[in-house]
Amino acid sequence: MDEFDPRFTIIIADDNPSNRLTLKALLSRLPGCDIIEAASGEATLMATMEHECNLILLDIHMPGMNGFETADHLQMTARTRNIPIIFITAVYRADEFISRGYAVGAIDYLVKPIDDNLLLNRVRQYQHLHSRELALEWRTQDLQQTNQRLQKALDHLQHTQDKLVQSEKLAALGSIVAAVAHELNTPIGNCLTVASTLEHKLHEFESALTNQQGIKRSQLEDYLTTSRMATQLMLHGLERTADLVSNFKQVAIDQTNTQRRHFDLKETIVGVVSLMSVSLRKTAYQIRTDLTEGIQMDSYPGPIDQILSNLINNSVIHGFHGRPSGDISIRTIPEGDSVTLLYSDNGCGMSKEVREHVFDPFFTTRLGEGGSGLGMNICYNLITGLLGGSIEILPLEPERGSTFVVNLPLVAPTTLQHG
Repeated sequence: MDEFDPRFTIIIADDNPSNRLTLKALLSRLPGCDIIEAASGEATLMATMEHECNLILLDIHMPGMNGFETADHLQMTARTRNIPIIFITAVYRADEFISRGYAVGAIDYLVKPIDDNLLLNRVRQYQHLHSRELALEWRTQDLQQTNQRLQKALDHLQHTQDKLVQSEKLAALGSIVAAVAHELNTPIGNCLTVASTLEHKLHEFESALTNQQGIKRSQLEDYLTTSRMATQLMLHGLERTADLVSNFKQVAIDQTNTQRRHFDLKETIVGVVSLMSVSLRKTAYQIRTDLTEGIQMDSYPGPIDQILSNLINNSVIHGFHGRPSGDISIRTIPEGDSVTLLYSDNGCGMSKEVREHVFDPFFTTRLGEGGSGLGMNICYNLITGLLGGSIEILPLEPERGSTFVVNLPLVAPTTLQHG
């Protein structure tokens, strides 16, 4: 229905022109009515094909196709099957004819002489019902169109949020990259310095051999001592470098790929904490862990990495804001087929209002100071959705820090949960 049209079209089917004229004059008192005249059953069927009809006043006694036969034909097609029919007759008064009229689809059976007010009231009722049905259809269509627009807006919002979530992931990973790159400079620089010193000693040793002046025992011992120390320093530096690269590689793979696998929870947490600690090395913020050995999970380590990264970043950015020092504690407690992860800091804590909204998308207490306000919403959705767990914030007093209680099943659900 393209537009709301409340007009009501009535067909008056009667072979007597005087009867049609009388009925038309009577029905013209009703507002919004269009009257179509038909002098036979055949003309009635033709009128229903040419016009959208809402009611038929159908005389039974007509030459050719009578009213009952006309009603039978109207019942045969979907277009005309539901048109209300009021039979009008001065001849067929017996109950058997009345029963037949209702059997072929009549909604009313009126016997002449008909009281004008009775007929007007009946037609007015059907007009009112038609108007309500039309308004309902119009409203339904309008609601469907509104739902379609809302669905498009929701799809667009979901797409935008997905892009922001991905951006948040890359931003978190980018900060780790910068910290790791800076941290790698120290062991690599030390290795280069030691290698340069060792090369200089090697040249001196080769020169003494070439000049055939002989090698003193003290020179040999000095060379061996230097070489041994240089080797140990380079091994230590390279091991540190390898550990950083290995941790970063695993965290980067996990955070950019939501892949399910078997893993040791402690190893996963230690890897994230090691990388996050790199960026905190020049601050007075410390991360302490109390991790139970041997907690094996069949789940998604990437989201766990991301959750811990977001929690640590939140503590540094919000909890420790304006504070010279701060402590973060991460503890795991196995509980049957699940594990509880307790994350807490001794920062400024959260007010009741902040606790109530902290998991809402785009909520932030540092509006206009960077950040999308999606960090904790991402954590909530990952924990309650993909990981099949739960998260709550303990209601601590302000200035007593924040504590998050995360419960995760050891085996993640195979179907997505909804938080």
